[in-house]
Amino acid sequence: MFTMNRAYPFLRSFSTSCVHRTKCWPRPDYGPMEVQRSKLMNGIRVACASPMGAPIAACTIMFQAGSRFECDDQIGVTHFLRACSAASGSGYTAYSKTRVLQQFGAYITCSSDRQSIAYTLRCPVSVFCTVKYYLLDIAARCSYNQWEIDDRKPMIKTDLQRIHPEQLCMDLVQKACWGGPLNNSIFCEEERIDGMSESSLNAFTKENFTTDECTVSSVGLPFEEVIMLAEKIEYKREPPPPRRVPPSIARHGFEFYDYGPNSDTWIAFAVPGCGTTDLPCLMTHSLIAASCGTGNVQMGQHSQDRTPQGPLGLMARDIFTDLKAFNVSYYDTGIFGILVRTRSATACEAAVIASNFLQSLGSLDCCHIQVGKQRLKTELAIHDDDCVRVSEGLALQSASNQQIDSASTSMCMVDLITPDEAICVAKTLACKRDLMAMAVVGDVQAVPHDRELLKA
Repeated sequence: MFTMNRAYPFLRSFSTSCVHRTKCWPRPDYGPMEVQRSKLMNGIRVACASPMGAPIAACTIMFQAGSRFECDDQIGVTHFLRACSAASGSGYTAYSKTRVLQQFGAYITCSSDRQSIAYTLRCPVSVFCTVKYYLLDIAARCSYNQWEIDDRKPMIKTDLQRIHPEQLCMDLVQKACWGGPLNNSIFCEEERIDGMSESSLNAFTKENFTTDECTVSSVGLPFEEVIMLAEKIEYKREPPPPRRVPPSIARHGFEFYDYGPNSDTWIAFAVPGCGTTDLPCLMTHSLIAASCGTGNVQMGQHSQDRTPQGPLGLMARDIFTDLKAFNVSYYDTGIFGILVRTRSATACEAAVIASNFLQSLGSLDCCHIQVGKQRLKTELAIHDDDCVRVSEGLALQSASNQQIDSASTSMCMVDLITPDEAICVAKTLACKRDLMAMAVVGDVQAVPHDRELLKA
């Protein structure tokens, strides 16, 4: 007795029809493939970028309500808004927000500066329809209960002790550069922490979290879903009356924070720059900063194993001294300057070098500008795979009434800047030496005063 196994033929099916969802879309060089924009009747601006096949998405709700809009008893409110971003809202408790977001593999961040405050949700695309209501509850429905504010006051006091000296120096130089609303710090002063109340936070959000100052952006999400989210922020269809913003006046100021003798020292010099509304001028200022050197080319795992970017970085006399240029822009204005990190023994010499370089900024040549273009292009494209950064960038563009769909567009704008134009702007910045502001964090006694540096 035997068994005969039959051999069945292998069948393969083919389809000749063309289905849209089965098409293989080409990957763009930089950034998303398509950006859709819209504006609701109540003034909310929406921007939605849709890269093909992204598993992780991000959505940002941004208000033009930074620390520059604080006044009277509201000074320091934005620091509390960041700390209370995980507090209970009208629909969900703080515990449920933390638990549910972690279960779905999502998280919400809150960041703010002098101009704006942004709430960003990062989550898998498949769960956005569920967790988007938590973003809405945090950004537009937060209750700011007094007992939750009191619970966060010790944390805010410790925040002031944990500020990195470089971040503190950058905050102080902006404070020294401006008189008026831009003089407000992004951190709450210790004397004001105990007096912060529920009424101050609710009054600030009612005045500044308005629809005409709100932008909603996303990366990797359907445009219809983002529009539905934006419509739920405020159901009114009429835009509110325009907000009055007091002007800020540039001043020749000096701010410091003393860490004591023989401590590492951070020194910053700054002059008035340009705002985000003038995009060609903003690109030129960014190009000048990149031409001067905005950091180090890392060559190893240790901070000493690095090659500084010239010509500014090559002026350091030892490996413990770092010099780099920076450009910070608000809606209508900004600052351009140089930041120094050094030891106490070389603080005086480093301050003189940085001050002289800023006052002779017009000496940049065409070779420096060409190298700066390559650096700036790299910086513009290096974060295109980070959906959170792209989403917040789209929100900021919408708030500034600008449109840059991808890094390729911004690279073309950089190429259009001629060396002569950049050098002319650099000379204009050098002529503002009478408005140069200065900030010192560290060994204050080892650094000469700003008036002495101007005489030098």
